[in-house]
Amino acid sequence: MELEKIEVLLEKYNQGETSLEEENQLRIYFKEQKRLPAEWMMYRDLFQYYSQCSDESFALPKQKKPVTPKVLLLVAAAAALVFSLQLTDVFQTQPTTPDEQAARLAFEEFQIQMKTVSTHLNKGAEQAAYLDYWATTTQKLIK
Repeated sequence: MELEKIEVLLEKYNQGETSLEEENQLRIYFKEQKRLPAEWMMYRDLFQYYSQCSDESFALPKQKKPVTPKVLLLVAAAAALVFSLQLTDVFQTQPTTPDEQAARLAFEEFQIQMKTVSTHLNKGAEQAAYLDYWATTTQKLIK
């Protein structure tokens, strides 16, 4: 009689229709029963696993302390200090020599001149495109 009841409960369990009380009955049955049919041995392992897992506990994570205005003020002061030191070149790794300064100045001047030349070339290209348009138009009229 008990085997039939357990078989019905297992069918309900496989269909996902058991209540918590019925699952608890299955857990107790498989824990106490020593001799089981071969096809039910996998259920024994399953319910033993659930029993073992229910006994486990995990430590709760530590709660973070709230950030106080004092801490925020210290962080802001440190950021302002680092920013002001960066502006005054305190963190400069090597002093520049006069040759390096002259080379940097020459490079900056070269960049300015190249931008100027590029601007004039672009204007000339626009004019040439306009002339090309007139040349094609006159060729059409001549033919």
